Amino acid sequence: MRDYYCRGLGENVVSAPRSEVSDMLVLAPAMRQTALGRAAFRNPIHAGFGRTAIVDLGEIIGSSRQLKFGGGQAGTQASLAMAFPVADLIQTFKPEVWEDFTEEWAHSQGKKYKKVIRYAGAGDMGLDILCFHTDKYFDGPWDNVQCKRYACLLQPAQVYVEVGKIIYYSFIGEYPSPKKYYFAASKGLGLKLKKQISKPAELKKELRNNWDKHCRAKITETTKVELTGKLLAYFEEFDFTIFDMIPVAEMIKGHASTVFYERRFGGNSFPQRPPVMLPPPAVQPTESRYVEQLFEAYSEKLAVQLDQPEQLAKHPELERHFNRSREVFYHAESLRNFPRDSVDSGAFDEIRNEIYHGCIDKHDMEYATGMDRILATTSHATTLNPNCNALCMRVQTQDKQGLCHHLANEDRFTWVKNNG
Repeated sequence: MRDYYCRGLGENVVSAPRSEVSDMLVLAPAMRQTALGRAAFRNPIHAGFGRTAIVDLGEIIGSSRQLKFGGGQAGTQASLAMAFPVADLIQTFKPEVWEDFTEEWAHSQGKKYKKVIRYAGAGDMGLDILCFHTDKYFDGPWDNVQCKRYACLLQPAQVYVEVGKIIYYSFIGEYPSPKKYYFAASKGLGLKLKKQISKPAELKKELRNNWDKHCRAKITETTKVELTGKLLAYFEEFDFTIFDMIPVAEMIKGHASTVFYERRFGGNSFPQRPPVMLPPPAVQPTESRYVEQLFEAYSEKLAVQLDQPEQLAKHPELERHFNRSREVFYHAESLRNFPRDSVDSGAFDEIRNEIYHGCIDKHDMEYATGMDRILATTSHATTLNPNCNALCMRVQTQDKQGLCHHLANEDRFTWVKNNG
C-alpha cells in the first residue's frame, strides 16, 4: 500500500520546466550521505508531550524511487492513448500504474514544493510520496496524498489503518504530523467516507470506535498498538482537519501539464477490436469440452441422453441456447485476438480471471439442474464490469457470457455436479 503526499489543491496548476522537475526527482548521492543525515525537529503537536522526533532522511531518500523521462517502457499498457475519456481510461489502471500516475501528478505541483520523494522501502510507516514545501524537509511543512486503487468507491474501513499509521508514527517521533493528508482514489470516495472527512469530529469518533478492529494489530507487525495512555491523549489532541480528498478530475488537469502526460496517454487511438468470429458449422476440437458440458446439462434437463447438435432439432429452446452459447464463445475468442502490440500479453487472461472471481459464488450455489446453473452464472456475468486492464474498454456483454463458456471449456466451471 502506498501513500502519496502532496498539497496545493484549489490553486492554479502550472507546469514545471523539465529541468526543475528533474531536480525534484534526482537527489545528489552526496546529499544522501551528508547534508540530509538525520534531521531532528520538534513536532508542534507534541508540545504537550515534550517529545523530540528523529527522522532518518538518508534512509528515506536512499529508498526513494525515481521517475524516468522518455525511453524504456511506456507508463501504462494503455500508453497508446485512447480516443476515450481519460477518466474512464484511468479505471483500467492496475494498482501500481495508478500509483505511478499519482506520483506523476504530484510533480505537476512542482511550483509549490522544493522536493518530492517517493518512499519505496519496507516498513513504510505510511510513507510513499513526500512533498516538502521547503528544502528543510521534515523541519518544514509537508503534505501527504494516500493513493488508493480499488474496484469500488473508497470506504472508511479501507482507510482507518492509514489514518492510524499517521497518528501512531508521528506520536512515536518517526516524523511530524503533515500539514495536509489527501486521499487520491481512482474510483473516488464513498458517501460515508466523504461525510466523515467533511466532519472531522465524526472521523475521529469512528476511528476511535474502530481502532481495535482496523488499527490495533495492523499498524505494525512487531507490536499491537493499544489506544491507551499517552497515545490516547495524543489521539484526542490530533488535528483531524488535515484529512481531505483529491478529485480524479483535478488530478487529470494537473497531470496534463506535466512532461509525463503525452508519454502515458499519447495521441493515437486505441485500436478497435477485430471482427467478431462466427462459429463454424461443425463443433471444433478447441470447443469440445464446453460443448460436452452443455449436452450434459441438456440431457439432465430432459432426462434423455443427448450428445449431438442434430438431436436438438426436436428441442427448439435448447437448440437456440446452444447456438447462442457458441456465438458468445467465439465472440470472446475474438477478444483474445485483439492486436497483440496494443495490450499486455496476459490481458485476456486477466479479464477471464476477473469474470471467474466475479461469478464463482453464483456458480457454486445450489441449483435444481445444471441448466439452472448455466443460466444463473451467465446472467450474473453480464452485470460485471471488469476493469483490470485497458482491454476491458472493448469488452461487450457477449464476451462476459462467452467467457463463462471459456471457463467451462477449462473445467473451471462445471454445470452438472456429480452429486446432483
